[in-house]
Amino acid sequence: NLEQLQHHAPFRVQVVRQEGEWKGTLDKLIGYWSYLKTVDDDAVVVFLDAFDVFSNGFDGHELLRRFFSFGTPVVISAEENIFPREVAEQAEMAVELMGPLGLGNVSAPSRYLNAGGIIGMGWALRQIYDDMRENMAANDPMMLMAHSDIVGHWFLHAYDQYELWRYFIRHIRAVDEGRAEPLIALDTEQVIFGSTVFVKDNWPDLLGEVDGGIATKEGKKGHSIDVDVPLVFDAPMSAFETVGCSGRFLGRKYFPIFWHGNGPWKKAWEGLRDRLRSAGCLGPRPPPAMHFPFVQAPDQNA
Repeated sequence: NLEQLQHHAPFRVQVVRQEGEWKGTLDKLIGYWSYLKTVDDDAVVVFLDAFDVFSNGFDGHELLRRFFSFGTPVVISAEENIFPREVAEQAEMAVELMGPLGLGNVSAPSRYLNAGGIIGMGWALRQIYDDMRENMAANDPMMLMAHSDIVGHWFLHAYDQYELWRYFIRHIRAVDEGRAEPLIALDTEQVIFGSTVFVKDNWPDLLGEVDGGIATKEGKKGHSIDVDVPLVFDAPMSAFETVGCSGRFLGRKYFPIFWHGNGPWKKAWEGLRDRLRSAGCLGPRPPPAMHFPFVQAPDQNA
């Protein structure tokens, strides 16, 4: 998938790696924080998960046009489920607050933060990740492990999203109280970051015949213990349309810039990817000529 991203992403791809053994998404958080120390203030940076994201047929100019249309220095992808559940009560409060602030559509099905796609200015992302690094629960490893022992060690596989939620909640409160200027909008309409994971009740007409859950080897579906609502990971291809090398979920207005198959099962994501491949898209080819490098000032791209 990294090779596919390098060939088709609307920017020059740089892989952010951590040395040593992978220990969970705390490593991802620290990797992003470390990388942001190296970028210019006026850089435009896109963070994407490495193995379950593909680009949807748009160039860098369209990506930037959509990003700047939000009017905030950072835009974060959104999904239909609050994850991890430990933030649920405060997350719902923050989502309700962001609506009147113009930072997202609080009635959209995908109104909950997802850490798999982030775009922003270098200075703003560095400010966010410095705050997360300073205030993260992992600064007290004994407390973090004790919490994981209670809720389950799967929690460590969502740790970066947990801390991103904690920051978002703090930030939205500060903005609402007039103590900070808004830095973040959520991509609640999935204009930039599309997801192939759905809550069935949000789309009864499109997903009416599909049960939520993850299929076992025997073909039966089980409910994941780390979410409260069974999610649909295997939406039928009839719920999507493709035009050229771009795909759209029929329940949403936009063809996103990227598709993300968040979660443990990637069936719909793989199906859409393979459908675009069969149409001659996403195949191996030399990287196209870039209109701008991975990091460059926005006024030079306008």
